[in-house]
Amino acid sequence: MRVQFMTAVILVLTFSPAPVFGCTCAAPPPESKTASELGGGTKADAIFEGKVESVELRWKLKEAQIGDVIPTEATDLDQDGPVMQVSFEVSHSYRGDQRRPMRFSTGLGGGDCGFDFEVGKQYLVYAFKNEAGELSTSTCTRTTRLEKSRGNLAYLPGKRVAPATNKEALITTSKLCGRVVPTDATGSVDSQVLLVRVGSKSPVPDSEAGPRSDGSFCVTDVNPGEYYLLFVNRIKESLTSFVYFPGVTDLSEATAIHIIPGHAPSNLVFDIPAQATFSVSGTVSNSDNAQLPAEVKVMLISASQPLLAYTADTATRGSFVFSQVLPGEYWAIVTVAPSVESKWSTRKSRVQVVGDTTHLSLELIAN
Repeated sequence: MRVQFMTAVILVLTFSPAPVFGCTCAAPPPESKTASELGGGTKADAIFEGKVESVELRWKLKEAQIGDVIPTEATDLDQDGPVMQVSFEVSHSYRGDQRRPMRFSTGLGGGDCGFDFEVGKQYLVYAFKNEAGELSTSTCTRTTRLEKSRGNLAYLPGKRVAPATNKEALITTSKLCGRVVPTDATGSVDSQVLLVRVGSKSPVPDSEAGPRSDGSFCVTDVNPGEYYLLFVNRIKESLTSFVYFPGVTDLSEATAIHIIPGHAPSNLVFDIPAQATFSVSGTVSNSDNAQLPAEVKVMLISASQPLLAYTADTATRGSFVFSQVLPGEYWAIVTVAPSVESKWSTRKSRVQVVGDTTHLSLELIAN
C-alpha cells in the first residue's frame, strides 16, 4: 500500500508546518442490499473496465517554460496543483459513454487519496465528473484491479469481458530489508528510505521506512514489482542527502530491486556518500514596487528529480536564504499563501546550483 509520506514537493506546496496525514474519505454508504445497489448504486458518473496505457504527471508549474508568468495558484494543491492523468483503453463500459481511448485524472497518492494505477494493468474504474465535466477517481471509490473486482462485476449490468484468472489476486505483500551505511562524519539526523516504483511518474513514493540507530531498515507491505530505493536526509528541513541504491546520485545509475511473491530481499547494504551543499540567496521584488503580501515563500524544485525540493520564507523586504541546497538544476518560483485575498502571479526561473549562489532575483506580479 502507499504510505502517507508527503514528499518534499508536497510539503513545500502546503503552507501549514503540520504534516499532511493519510487519505480521509467520506463515510461509506449504508450496506447495500439489492443487486442494483451492489452493481451501480454508487453515484459514479461513469463505470468502465479496461487497461492503463499511460500515467503522466500533469502540473501547470511543470509544463510552464522558463520565463513564463504563472499564477501562484499553480502551487496550490487544492486548485491548479499536480495530478496524475491516466490514458485508458476501455474494453467495456457499464455507465457513461466512454471514448476509446479515454483520459481521466487521479491524485498523486498518499494524503490526497490518489489511486495508484500501473501501466499495462487492468482495472474496474468508478469515475466522477468535476465542475468542468472532467472525470476523476480515487481510493475512496470502488475502483480496483480487475482481477479483484469479481464481487462488483457480478452485479454490473450488460455484457462484459470476463476477467481472466490471475494469481496476483492471491498474492501477499513482501518486505525489503537492509542497512544504511553513511560515509560522512555527520551521520543521519533525520533520514528515511523511500521505495519508488520503476516507471512511476508520481512524486509520492510507494512506501517508506526510517532507519534505526544502527542503520538497519525494513520497508513492509511491498507489492510485487520493480523498485528503486532512495535515501533522503534532512537537517533543519533541508534535504542534505539524496541517494539511490546502491549509492549513486543519478537515477540512470541506480540499481532496481525486483520484489517477487514469497521472497523478501534482506541484508542489502546501502552506501551513502557525502554530498556537498551550497547556499542560495536573493530577493523577491514586486512588479509595482509595492510592499509584498504576507506569507511569501520561495520554492526551489529540481528540474530532474521530482522528490527534491526546498522552501524558504522571505524577510520583510523580500530577501531569502536557502542555507543547504544540493547541486543541480532547479526551477525557482515565488508562492503566496492561498488565504491572501489579492491575486498574484510569478515568473518561472532557472537556477543552476554548482556553488554558493547569490543575488537571485525573483518577481511577484500583481494581477
